[in-house]
Amino acid sequence: MTEQKESEDRKWRNITGADLKRMCPQQRARHLAYAEPSKEAKGWMAASRQRVHARLAQQKAERNPQRVLDSKLHQDELIGQLKATEARNRIRQMRQQYHNLKAQEINLMISCQPSAQSAVRLELLLQAQEKKNKKTNISDGLDQLQRQRVEEILEDEKGLTIIRG
Repeated sequence: MTEQKESEDRKWRNITGADLKRMCPQQRARHLAYAEPSKEAKGWMAASRQRVHARLAQQKAERNPQRVLDSKLHQDELIGQLKATEARNRIRQMRQQYHNLKAQEINLMISCQPSAQSAVRLELLLQAQEKKNKKTNISDGLDQLQRQRVEEILEDEKGLTIIRG
């Protein structure tokens, strides 16, 4: 009995187009109902499925137009927030780059001074301007002994403290 069923299954799978034409319409319909559809039929089925899904989405949108509008507004708001954040970040980076370049220029000016005394004076002058702009109290890293030494150098008009010969 199983051999007979296996032979029928093989027959079922190996039927050609000529065999299909010889079958009566009921047998042909029964065979094609369980057979794999052709590529052309699969394409038609996929296209019709897409049309059905598109139509359902359109009907859903027509039923809830406010919901679609709300989601669009929400998406636009999120995009606006992202753009604003990116703009703030660009401005912050430009400010940071400006301050870095300014600090490099100040350091270059200080290092190019002809004497240590004028370099220290320029450094204190430029730092005082920065502190006014920042309006913060940044304590310098000098201890009492170092501060006294800097004040001696600044008070020495003749340069006797620095020039040793």
